[in-house]
Amino acid sequence: MSILVIIYLGKRWLFWLDFHLNGYLKLAYWLALATIAITFILSKVLNNFPAFFGILFSLAICFVYATLLFDFIHLISRKRFKPDFWVSYVYVGCVIVLFIFGHQMATNSKIVNYQVTINKQANVDHLRIVQLSDIHLNGLTQRKFIKQMIDEVNKLNADLIVITGDTLDKQLKSFTETDFNKQFSQLKSKYGTYIIFGNHEYLAINKEHPHGEDIVDAFKAANMRVLRDDIVYLSDLNITLIGREDFSSSKYDLKRAELADLMMFADTSTPIILLDHQPKHLDETANAGVDLMISGHTHGGQLFPINFLLSVIYKNADGIYHDSEKQFTSIVSSGYGFGSIPLRLMTRSEIVVIDVTFDNNKEKSNHSLE
Repeated sequence: MSILVIIYLGKRWLFWLDFHLNGYLKLAYWLALATIAITFILSKVLNNFPAFFGILFSLAICFVYATLLFDFIHLISRKRFKPDFWVSYVYVGCVIVLFIFGHQMATNSKIVNYQVTINKQANVDHLRIVQLSDIHLNGLTQRKFIKQMIDEVNKLNADLIVITGDTLDKQLKSFTETDFNKQFSQLKSKYGTYIIFGNHEYLAINKEHPHGEDIVDAFKAANMRVLRDDIVYLSDLNITLIGREDFSSSKYDLKRAELADLMMFADTSTPIILLDHQPKHLDETANAGVDLMISGHTHGGQLFPINFLLSVIYKNADGIYHDSEKQFTSIVSSGYGFGSIPLRLMTRSEIVVIDVTFDNNKEKSNHSLE
C-alpha cells in the first residue's frame, strides 16, 4: 500500500509541483521516496514504529487526497487548469489544511451518548456505562492525550467502565514503561473497569508469555479486570457481563470459545451485556440471547472512503443498531485513539456513554398486587 502511495505521489508531484528533474536529480528523487516507503514497511513489520514516520505517512495521505482532487479538477477542465507557481501554492495549502483538520479530529475527542432499553429486570432502574475503545498506545500517544481521556471519563459519573480492545498497539512497553498504566488506574466508576483483548493485544504477545499473561498482569495492576471468554455476574446489579477473546485469537494459537457455550453458563433471565472487540455475527449474538453488545475495532473507517466500505462488511460498522424483534442492541465505537496514523477524516475520536434503562415495572406491579 505504502509503495503504491509513493509511486502515485512521486509521479503527480513532478506534475503538480512543476518539478523539472533530469539525470541524477531524478534518480535521487525516486531513491528518497523509495527509502521512505521501505522504512515505513520495515518499521511496521518489526513493530517499531517511530512517531516521525506516522506523521510523515499522514502527510502522504493528505497529499493523496489533494492530488486526487486536483487530478479530478484537471480532468474536467484540462485546457484551463495547468500546473504553475500559483497552483503549487494552492496544492500545498490544501495538504496543510487537510492535515490540520485530520489531526484535530484524531486528537480532540467528542462525547457520544446512546440511550438503550433492556426489557429485563435488574436491581437498578438505570445504569451508565462508559466505553473506551481502540486507544492504541504507541510512540505517537502523548501523555496529555491520555490524561484528557481519564479526566473526561471521570467527569461522567460512570457506573461501569468497559474498554473494548486494542488498548495496546502491538507493544506492551508503551503501557508499562510509561506512566500510562498509572493513569489508567485512576479511572473511576462505581462498579469498576472491565477490559478485553483486541487484535492488537495479540500482536503484543511475546514468546516468553505465549498466552499474554504479562498483558493480563499489567492490566490488572492498573485496576482493570480482564475478561477473556469470562462471565461475570454482577450481583449488586443483577446483570451478567461477558467478555470474549477477540475473533483473531485463532491466528495466535489461542482458542476462542463459542458464544453458545458461554451462554450455557449465563443466566439469561438477567440482562446480558457482551463485550466483543469486533462487531461480527450480530444475528448469531442476538439469537443467543444477548441484550447489548459493545464493540470497537472499526475506527469508524478513520479515513475516507474506508467508512463506506465498512458499512458493506459489517451490519453495524459504527454507532448504534437495534433489532426490535429480537430485543438486541449493538453499539460500535469509532475509538479514542488512531493507531499508527495520527489522522482522522470523516470520523472523530470519541468516548461513548451508554445510558441503559431496565424494565422493572413488572416487578413493581407484582409487589403492588401483594
